Amino acid sequence: MQPASVTEKHRSVLINFFYYALILGAAYLFLRFAFWPLFPFLMAFFVAMLLQKPVKFITKKTPLKRGFVSVICVLLILAIVLSLVILLGTTAFTKVKDFITDLVANFESVPNFIQQAEKWLIGLTVRLPASIRTALQNNIENLADNLLASFSDTEQQLAQSTTDTGFDLSMLKTPLTGVISTASKVPNFLVAFIVAVIACCFMTVDYKRITNFIMRQLSPARRTALLRTKTLTLNTLAKMAKAYGLIMLITFTELMLGLGLLKLIGIYKGGYLPLIAMIVAIVDILPILGSGTILIPWAVISLFTGRVALGVGLFVVYIIISVLRQFIEPRLVAGQLGLPPIATLVGMYFGLKLFSIIGMFIVPITINILKVLNDEGILHLWKREGSAQAAQPLELRSFKIKLNRKEEKKNEQNH
Repeated sequence: MQPASVTEKHRSVLINFFYYALILGAAYLFLRFAFWPLFPFLMAFFVAMLLQKPVKFITKKTPLKRGFVSVICVLLILAIVLSLVILLGTTAFTKVKDFITDLVANFESVPNFIQQAEKWLIGLTVRLPASIRTALQNNIENLADNLLASFSDTEQQLAQSTTDTGFDLSMLKTPLTGVISTASKVPNFLVAFIVAVIACCFMTVDYKRITNFIMRQLSPARRTALLRTKTLTLNTLAKMAKAYGLIMLITFTELMLGLGLLKLIGIYKGGYLPLIAMIVAIVDILPILGSGTILIPWAVISLFTGRVALGVGLFVVYIIISVLRQFIEPRLVAGQLGLPPIATLVGMYFGLKLFSIIGMFIVPITINILKVLNDEGILHLWKREGSAQAAQPLELRSFKIKLNRKEEKKNEQNH
């Protein structure tokens, strides 16, 4: 290879490196600092885009003007969403309040759980050497005594605060701080909400003017690429919502059937089946957590507190959910998106580290969209599978290797 070609290759590698680094840096700055300030306008534009067909249909069938129809449609959507939020919010708040009250009522089983766990752990050390067994048993007993003492102190404080003064102000210090900090953010949320509603009305009315202005700034090729990007992005988001919505629905149904069967045969004597199934289904959709985050501790506590049948039943329900998900999720998610699971896991991890909890959802969704755009040839971030550019170097390289091997064999035979 000539020195000039080597230098040119190094230069192209450096240019590509800085190019992709610039893109990643711009994406990071946007998600970190500009996403939430622009979120009301992005949401308004998205809603305006969805309302174009209804607005166009109504203006064709009626003599009403487009501006009036747009505002009425936005207000109607707003009323429906607020009604659903208020209805579901009040219902969920009542159910969660009753559920927490039931959990507090069962708080008396904690000392029994600690004592049973202590006996079980000590039983595991029976076959160990005497010195190691004694040290471990002492540590286990000290840990159990400390846990029982702290639990007893907490219980006494709760009893004293309710009998003497009704409540202890010191116990409300942290909750009050949280309430004050949350209340201080309410005006910002209201301002953003009002701005989003007004922007949605304006964008719905002037949607054609806004899109035409954007299209005029682009070349014909870039216009086509932008329209394809819009279509593919919406299709990808719809496929993701459909796939994970089906998984949540299946998990919810499995939990309702499993817990309902346990309740029918008298093993599970509690209530709140829809609430528990909904919470576990939401947690199960996160790969880092999964349904075992709730079901396994619940089963372990049930076993140590003497409810062996419930513990075994919860383990069986968890195994069934896990096995069925191993068969269902690859066919739904991989079939819809085709993204490797390791890419989703890496995206969730870096999203969590860089952008907190919201990044766990934004970064994997962004990776999915980028993969679809790259597969369709709109973006060229990496070489696609089966492309001629990706396969040709490998074929040439293998051909050169075969030629070199043949030449070596001929040289050996001549010598």
